[in-house]
Amino acid sequence: MRNHLPVGRENSINELMTPDLQFAFQIVAAHKRAVNAQWSYPEHHHTMFELNMVLEGDQTMIADSTKFVQQVGDILFIPPGVLHSSSGSTSQMAMTYFCLHFDIDDLTLRRSLMGMHTTLLPASNPSTAAIRSTLERLLQRLQYAQTGLHLDKLAFLSDTFLMLSALTNWTIEEGSGEVHGIDASENEVSLAASIERELRSAYAANRSSEDRISIEKLASRLGYSPSYCNRVFQRVYGMTPRQYLTGLIVRQAKLLLINSELTIEDIAYQLGYRDISQFSKQFKRWMNLSPAAFRKLTK
Repeated sequence: MRNHLPVGRENSINELMTPDLQFAFQIVAAHKRAVNAQWSYPEHHHTMFELNMVLEGDQTMIADSTKFVQQVGDILFIPPGVLHSSSGSTSQMAMTYFCLHFDIDDLTLRRSLMGMHTTLLPASNPSTAAIRSTLERLLQRLQYAQTGLHLDKLAFLSDTFLMLSALTNWTIEEGSGEVHGIDASENEVSLAASIERELRSAYAANRSSEDRISIEKLASRLGYSPSYCNRVFQRVYGMTPRQYLTGLIVRQAKLLLINSELTIEDIAYQLGYRDISQFSKQFKRWMNLSPAAFRKLTK
């Protein structure tokens, strides 16, 4: 009996196909700030990556219990979860800086970025010139970010992808695209990857809400305790398995909300929620917007 192959594959000799690629990249609260000689910022941490570039004067930052002194053009890269603070200018002068927080849920790039640890990128370093250039471009776009003009938004989006490309190339050039700084064994890195595959598979199969996918059952299936799985996953990827799963659901919810043919009740059902109220409450917790308000923004 003849095999019915997809169109184009019958009689094919060789074929290469790229893996499917889908990820979310987020920039939050990018800002340029001029401060006086008395300014400082207390110790804090957040769930996002940070790029902090000095534009005028100098700045002393403490991150990972290490002191970093930034001059004009120097960039400090800070991974998620790192405690850091700024004591402002060491020269008791006014200072201007540009701070950008970003997040990415692609675990290949995220793992490489986590391996870079907190790093000072001097203005004189040619290997990070592309990152500096894209930050400068984004800085120029800040004044247009609120205009709402189509072309301005496209330009900002274009520069955002240039920054993503520059960061990716940096991890390849400086770290060979591998993880050198993460305190994890090969077995732990392998376990983290297995957890990711299990989460993605469970979500793809069920399209369930995060409350219906059990991290405990997943850990048991892999032969480890839930606490150990959480600890290893966060060490390698900088987020918990639950946060990663939430990201998958949020991304899918946004895509479904863009489809105006689906009611919000339909979407809540597809995502595994008991009713529209439960989904709306959860979505507002994620986005600080109701599903209906988010849908209006996409029209």
